[in-house]
Amino acid sequence: MSKITDYLNEHITGDVVATDNVRKQFATDGSILSLTPNLVAYPRIADDVRKVARFAWRLAERGQVLPITPRGNGTDVTGAAIGRGVAISFPAHMSQIMEFDLKYRMIRVQPGLELDALNQAVATQGLTLPISSGYSRVSTIGGMIATNAPGRQFAKYGSMRDWVDKLEVVLANGEIIQTGRLTRRELSEKKGLQTLEGDIYRSVDSLIEDNPEVVQEIADRRVLDGGYALDQVRGKDGSFDLTPLLVGSQGTLGIVTQAILRLIDTPMDDTLVVAALGDDVNATDLANLILELEPAMVEVIDGDTLSLVHEITGYQPWSSITKGLPASLMFIEFDDKHSSRKLRKIAKIMEQAGVVDANIAIEPDDVDKMMAVYNCVSAITNYSDGGTTAIPLVTELSIPVNDLADVMREVRGALDSNHLQAGMWCNFGSGLISVYPLVNLANLGQRQVIVRLMDKLSKIAGSYEGSLAGCAGTGRLLSLWAKDQESKAVADLHHQVKKAFDPYGVLNPGVRDDGITRKEVLSVLRKSYSLGRLTQYNLRG
Repeated sequence: MSKITDYLNEHITGDVVATDNVRKQFATDGSILSLTPNLVAYPRIADDVRKVARFAWRLAERGQVLPITPRGNGTDVTGAAIGRGVAISFPAHMSQIMEFDLKYRMIRVQPGLELDALNQAVATQGLTLPISSGYSRVSTIGGMIATNAPGRQFAKYGSMRDWVDKLEVVLANGEIIQTGRLTRRELSEKKGLQTLEGDIYRSVDSLIEDNPEVVQEIADRRVLDGGYALDQVRGKDGSFDLTPLLVGSQGTLGIVTQAILRLIDTPMDDTLVVAALGDDVNATDLANLILELEPAMVEVIDGDTLSLVHEITGYQPWSSITKGLPASLMFIEFDDKHSSRKLRKIAKIMEQAGVVDANIAIEPDDVDKMMAVYNCVSAITNYSDGGTTAIPLVTELSIPVNDLADVMREVRGALDSNHLQAGMWCNFGSGLISVYPLVNLANLGQRQVIVRLMDKLSKIAGSYEGSLAGCAGTGRLLSLWAKDQESKAVADLHHQVKKAFDPYGVLNPGVRDDGITRKEVLSVLRKSYSLGRLTQYNLRG
C-alpha cells in the first residue's frame, strides 16, 4: 500500500497515512466489531475526497476494489465506521461552519463538525438543531447523517432526515453533486446528463415508477426501518430528491462533504416528569395517553436495568422519586409554552392509571437533577470489570409502539435464558428499544451466546413486524439478521439502488449487506470491548 499512499499524498492537499499505530486507531468504532483499514485519509477539501474516490474507481474498473469508509469520530454501534481499504476521516480538517443564514434558519456545514460545536455556535442567535445525542460532544454531523440519528425527543422532532435540506456528495466515481428537491423540469434535466449522476437519477426514477407496490410496502411499515427511504424520494407534486436515500445510507451510496441543515428556535420551557410505575400499571396504555399531549419524549427504563444500576453503583439515583425498586421508571419531557396546561392533564392521567410516585421538574436545576436519573444507565453503558463490559448489541430494535412492553418482556426472557444481565430501555416516541448485555468477549462461549441471542432477537422482531435496525441501518453487525425482517421484493429494490449508486461496490462494502455470513460476522467480532476515550463523552449510550 506504500505506492498508493505516496500517490495519493502527491495529489491531495490533505494527508494519507498507512502507519500501523494510526491504522489500529481506526480499526474499531462503537460496535463490537474490528476491521483494520489499509490507509487513513485526512482530507482538507471536497476535492481531496473526489480524488480518493476517483482513484478507487479506476482501480475497480481494473478489477481491484479499494473500499472507502467515511468516518467521523467512530461512535457508530453497527460497525459502519470501520472497513478495509481507505478510511476517510473528516474531523481533523473538514469540521467547519461554511455559511449561516439567520433569516431562513439554515446552516451549511462540513461533515466533521461536532453536534455540540454546531449548537454552541448558533445558540447566540437562539437557535438549535433539535437532535439530541448521548455523544453530543463528539457526534459529528456527517455521522449523524449517515445513521439518520434519532434523538431522545423523536416524538416531537423526528430523526436527522427531518432536518437535512440539501447535501453535497462525492459519488463512487469522484463526481461531486448537490442534492435537493427538484421540480419535474429539473429532474428531466438531471436524467439527461451523461454522467453517473444522470445514471442515478434515471435508475432511481425508473425503480420508483416500475415498483409502486414495493415502494408502498416500504411506506407502510409500522416501524422505523433503516432501509433506503425510497418512499420519500418522489413528492406528490412530482418533485424529486435523492437526499432521503443518502441520509441513513451509512456511506454506501456516496460520501457527504457538506450539508445544509434546518434549525429551530431553542425551546425555553423544558419540563421533565419522572414517574415510578408499579407492576399494576400498563406502561403502553399510559404512554399512548401521554403521547396524545405531544410531548418531546416518553421513555421507560425497566426494573431489571434499575436493579443493575443499583448493583453497579451501590445507590439508587431515583430515591428522591420513590423508595425501593420500581417495576420501571417513565420519563416524560415537554419543551413548549403549553407545558403547565399539559402537566395538569398528566397529573390526572397518572392518578387514573394508579401511579403513586412521580416528580415534576420545572426549574432548570431540578430538570438537571432528574436528567441525571435519566442518564443513570451510563453506569451500565460505561461498565467494565475484569473483561466484562456492556456491549451495544442492539440500540434501535424497532417495534410497533403498542407492542413495546410485550417485546421488552420477551427480550428480558431471552436474556435470562442465556444467563445475561443487561440494561434495557425504550422510547415510546420512536418505538426503539436499546439492549446492552454484560459480556466478556474474550470468552468464546460468551461470543457464541451473543450470536444465539441475536438469532432470538431477530425472531422476536419478526414476530411483531419489527426491525432490528430502526433509523440507523444494519451496518455490518446486524446485516446477517435484519434481512429476516425484510421482504425479498424490498431487499431486491435496495440492491438495485446500491448498484445504481455504486456499481463496483467500492463504498463501504459489507455494510447493509445481507449477503454477509455468520462466519464473517464471527471473524470480525472483537475479543474485548471498550469505549476507550469515548467513555468520558458518553452521557448514556
